[in-house]
Amino acid sequence: MGMSTAGSREINVTPLIDVLLVLLIIFLVMMPIMLRQETVELPRHDPSVISEAAPISIKIDADFSIKIDDGPAFVNAELAGRLRPLLHKDQAVFVDFADGVPWNEVVATVDTVRGVGNSLDRDGVHVAVRLRDE
Repeated sequence: MGMSTAGSREINVTPLIDVLLVLLIIFLVMMPIMLRQETVELPRHDPSVISEAAPISIKIDADFSIKIDDGPAFVNAELAGRLRPLLHKDQAVFVDFADGVPWNEVVATVDTVRGVGNSLDRDGVHVAVRLRDE
């Protein structure tokens, strides 16, 4: 009496593929339903309201001296005092730096500008760093 090999010992994968195809179709149908749409309400542009405050440019030189709008150079400790009378609400401040200035000095200058804006209750002061392509 020998063992009969009439039945195949391989796994039948046809039902598994059928189930996977049904799940794939279900997910493809449900995906657009599950996606959430976020509506963004933009403020309307009012041409009658014009920001009169011109942007301020702060430049940090390689010797760590600072210039406001290409004015005379001064040390970093005087930045808050000199910037306070120039800063208005809804004003942009650009921080530019020369080659060789460490990044922590640039970040410290940005923090000083934000601190001056917050101390004057000027929440609309926007600070940006000008980066150069290498």
